[in-house]
Amino acid sequence: MSALRTRVKAMPPDQARTEAEAWIDWAAARVERLDPLNTQPRLPDIPEPRADDLRPFLGYWSPYGP
Repeated sequence: MSALRTRVKAMPPDQARTEAEAWIDWAAARVERLDPLNTQPRLPDIPEPRADDLRPFLGYWSPYGP
């Protein structure tokens, strides 16, 4: 990004330079927003298990007991 900013600063002050600077600002903000390392990592929320969650793994057995 710094090489791009250096190149744009060398451009003559006209509409193209203004548009290029606006695009660079937009791109930098977009990268900042998408970078996952800008926020604290956290574990996913794990829901409380229910008896019915076991049903697919028990075959003909009941998750509520014999």
